[in-house]
Amino acid sequence: MKLLFFGFLSLFVMSVPELSALRRQYIEAAISEESAGNFHKSFSSVSDTHADNTLLAYKAASIVLMAKYEGNFISKTRLFNRGTNLLESVIKKDPTNFEARLIRLNIQDNVPWITGYTGDIKDDKAFLLKNFAAQPEDLKSFARAYIKQSGVFTEREKGQL
Repeated sequence: MKLLFFGFLSLFVMSVPELSALRRQYIEAAISEESAGNFHKSFSSVSDTHADNTLLAYKAASIVLMAKYEGNFISKTRLFNRGTNLLESVIKKDPTNFEARLIRLNIQDNVPWITGYTGDIKDDKAFLLKNFAAQPEDLKSFARAYIKQSGVFTEREKGQL
């Protein structure tokens, strides 16, 4: 019985990508349609009710990125709404999840204003600035790379991080 449990556990652990790989894939997915497709496929075994909220935030981002490359307006809108709704539900369940808030800020910072999905930029920015120092170094480095190129943060704020 124990062997069966550990076998199942190892199968589950192996199917969940590591955060460092997800972060790299997320950046690549924003640049390339092929990378976006591969990034999205990496979540095929992750249900929308998965216990790891950070993983779900990346799954949501993968759906939004698929919308970026979709040519059909109706499909694009459905994908965008599905991804943003999942991300919002993650943040509602786990409002102190730094990485989920970073992902939402990144999405809101980069979507066209016409989407109407820009309402949390100020709150997320304030949250990230307030909680930056308490994050692990790998997450700080990832956040810093985004913040450096973002127009949401002032030069002074960028310099503080």
